[in-house]
Formats: sequence, structure tokens, C-alpha cells
Amino acid sequence: MILESDIAQYLDTRRPDNLKQFSTLEGFLGSQLYSEPDLQKSVDVQVAIIGIDETRNAYPMPYAAKADNVRYWLYQLAAFNNLKITDFGNLILGNSAADTYSAVSYITESLVSGGVIPIYIGGSHDLTLPIVEGLWRAKGKIEIGLIDSCFDIADSLNATSRSYLLDILRKYTSSVKCDVIGSQVYFTSQSQSDLLDEYGVDKYRLGTVRQNINSLEPVLRDCDFVSFDAASVRQADMPAAHQPSPNGLYTEEACQLANFAGVSDRSKAFGIFELVSRNTPMEMSAHLTAQIIWHYIYGVSQRENDYPACNFDRYKKIFVKLDSLNTDIVFYQNPKNDRFWMELSQKNGMAGAVVSCSKSDYIALVNNEIPERLKNAFRRYGI
Repeated sequence: MILESDIAQYLDTRRPDNLKQFSTLEGFLGSQLYSEPDLQKSVDVQVAIIGIDETRNAYPMPYAAKADNVRYWLYQLAAFNNLKITDFGNLILGNSAADTYSAVSYITESLVSGGVIPIYIGGSHDLTLPIVEGLWRAKGKIEIGLIDSCFDIADSLNATSRSYLLDILRKYTSSVKCDVIGSQVYFTSQSQSDLLDEYGVDKYRLGTVRQNINSLEPVLRDCDFVSFDAASVRQADMPAAHQPSPNGLYTEEACQLANFAGVSDRSKAFGIFELVSRNTPMEMSAHLTAQIIWHYIYGVSQRENDYPACNFDRYKKIFVKLDSLNTDIVFYQNPKNDRFWMELSQKNGMAGAVVSCSKSDYIALVNNEIPERLKNAFRRYGI
């Protein structure tokens, strides 16, 4: 779509000198991204990359972040000829973190409203908060996926990278649904887990990713925004993550989750955060971060105009009688890719909804078995 906006005042589109060498690599992202866009004019773009080196609200203290380190590797990866993608440069940081938040929220709202998918290279994880605010302003009710090793719900007077999720849940109780993927039980207290249950947050531990990563595709298919904490990847693979852990996602799992997010026609934004600009381990971490971003973009390039980009008229409609709840559940199946959705009708004064699901979820309900994720959905929508 054509973007017409005054976001140029918030962005520095200049390119570092070390990226110029990649501008002539035909067939690679450097040739697509090196030219500086003129944001004072209309820009025809589908995907926009933006760096945000903001860490003033990082926990326990600020650190140096540099999105250009990731660009160095991203520019060397294969291009996408079927996508109009550009690099909008780095956000000009505000006088305070709150000023930066305002700019991020405005840019997100402007881009998403214009049909552009922003990809953010952070920066600390609290930047999720203004991105969610901008998305909410643009779209209303949304669902977000957080790929993180812990729950960032510390009770704090100010938003930090360890408390922002609680701020989101409190502020958008009825309009933002949240999923957390990759959490590790030793980083989680029982009181934190109980609190997230109260807010209806669906939690998927690292073991779930390891045992059946494909079960998370429908979870990410339902997300309007996925926020990726670099520290969710194990330290051996992401040594420059802020507060890394010896356990975590493997590189292939991180890239696969990003791809699941990108291929969803519902996904409107993506961000990866908590990468420290250190000299020694930075090179491998920046390279992996670039590959995670590449897999998200690759997913976008492979979209199939699925729901909600289209309606269900062309899908197969299946009714399943669920004896345990004495109700009929309506499924829709896309015969081209075998993806399933479940329609939950309005009931008990609550609005209906469409929930993405897998073929195994469908088979389970046919056998009157209810997977945990669908139990949570039934509970949430009053079934």
C-alpha cells in the first residue's frame, strides 16, 4: 500500500558506511534495503524495518543496543522479490523513554493503519508496550504472542523490561489477549502463574516447544503481533542477549516460531529485543537475530490469503457434536493447506470468536477430547 505519513520526523534513515558494500549484491537484501527511502513523499511498501536502540527502562539497568549490528548480517541474506520491503532506519530517541514510547506508538499505528508491517529491532523488551498501544489504536481488539523465558510482570510504578506485561494486562484487560511461548518453570513463581491465569494468558513452556513445535503454529496464527526476547534462546546460541540463560530455544526453533508468525495473514507487526551490543559475542548473536527476522519475512512472503484476509466461503464447513458440553462446534478447513479454524458462537452475552486450531485439535474434538488450549478458549468465550 501507499504510505502517506509524517513519521519521517521520528526516523534517521542514514545508512552506516559498512553496509554500502552489500548494496550491489543482486538477489540479496542489501540491494533491496540500502537505498534510503524519502519518507517526505509517499512510500510504496509492504514491510518496513526499524531499529530502536532504546534501553533506558531495561532491567536492572540500561545497556548499549545497536540495531545496525543486526543489519550488517541481514543485508547479506537472500532478498524477497515478491515483497516490497524497505529499511526505514533507526528511531531518533526522545528526551526520555516516555517520549520514545510515544513515537513508537504513533509509528506503529500509522504503519499498521496503512497496511505496512513494521519489524522492530530493539532495544529493551518494554518497547512491546508502545507497540501494543499503537496496534490497539489501529485495530481495536488484538492478540499478542510473547516469546520469552520468563513472565515480565513485576509490580513496578514505571514500565520496565521486567514489568511491561503487567502494564499491558491491566490497561487492556478486555481488548488484548496474550500468549507466552517458551517460558521456563524455574524462572516462574506460582503467584506469577496464578496471576496470568486470572488475566486469561495462555502459557506454553519450553518443553511444549521442544516436544511439538507444530502445535504452536495455530497459536501464532492468531497473533497480531509477536514480540521476541532474544534471551529466550539459549546462551550458547545467543550469547549477547541481555541476561541470557544456559537453557532456552534452539536456533532452529527460534527461526521456526518466527516463520509461523510471519506466514499468518493476521500478523501485523514483529519485533525482537534484548540484544546487547558487545564486541566478543555480538557477531554470532546479531547474525542469528538477522536470521530470525529473515524467517519472519519469509513467512510473510509465503502467505496464502487465508482467514482473516478472506472469509470462510471457500472453506469446508464441518459440524462436530461435543457431547461433554452438549453443543455443536463449527470447524472450517482450508482444503489447500489443511489449516483449521474453530468458530465459537455468541453465548451467555459474550461475543463470538474464531480460533485457529490444528488438525489434531479437530480430531481430538471429534473423539470428545478437549485439548487444553481449546478448553481455555471455551472458558474465555463462555462455551
